[in-house]
Amino acid sequence: MNPSSVLAVFLFEWRRAFTLARMGWWMVLALFPALIVSMIRFALRGETMPHEPWIVMLFTLIPMLVSMLGTFLWATPVVSAELERKSWVYLAVRPHGTINVLIGKYLVALTWALSAALVGLCAAMVIIPHDSMRIGGVIARITLLSCPAYAALYLLLGTLFPKRSMVIAVAYTLVFELIISFIPAIINTLTVQYRIRTLLFIWSDMEINAEMNALLAFLGEPPAWEHVVVLIAYTLTLLVAAIGVVRAREFSSTEEGEG
Repeated sequence: MNPSSVLAVFLFEWRRAFTLARMGWWMVLALFPALIVSMIRFALRGETMPHEPWIVMLFTLIPMLVSMLGTFLWATPVVSAELERKSWVYLAVRPHGTINVLIGKYLVALTWALSAALVGLCAAMVIIPHDSMRIGGVIARITLLSCPAYAALYLLLGTLFPKRSMVIAVAYTLVFELIISFIPAIINTLTVQYRIRTLLFIWSDMEINAEMNALLAFLGEPPAWEHVVVLIAYTLTLLVAAIGVVRAREFSSTEEGEG
């Protein structure tokens, strides 16, 4: 991997990403949390809501929804887009060409999704009536961990299944991140959702009362640093795996034609 080549790919793809369609999706992702929070504030009609519901709501809207959907849209089709343009063969004959493009496009997907998530968080914090800075700090830290992990995950799925990348990514998200992550078993510890959900309860100092004891089955144990290390290792492992797939696999002309 050549850092200067990765930077060149990143800058080129970043400039090319400024299209009306992509900017429109970015605006939707960035403004959606503020819209939902505004609707809830209006429905409350001046009544106060406890701290915990606000932070759970922002967690659902930003590290879960915006991070997941943003990285899904930008990271999943990285390989399939090159196959559709029939440019993969030209990248493959250049020294580390495919790896440079893979990492460069991963960084573009990450910055687009992360910027939408953080802008959406800032807009929502302005609307939340109290303790917004503390809530925003917790959600921002979780978002900085969730976006790279989800981007690496969808990038790997896109390299493994380039012709059906979007379908496979949707199926994985529904089955693992939204269903299995809530099953109290060893397998749910392999999901991003399980780790960031646990960090939410640790960093926000939520009190688990008698009515919330059932939640303990869906949460990991402290310390928080362990979950942070696992998420970072998870991200790096998936990136290395995606690079390994690209280096080892020879995409056929049929795949380039069908994308």
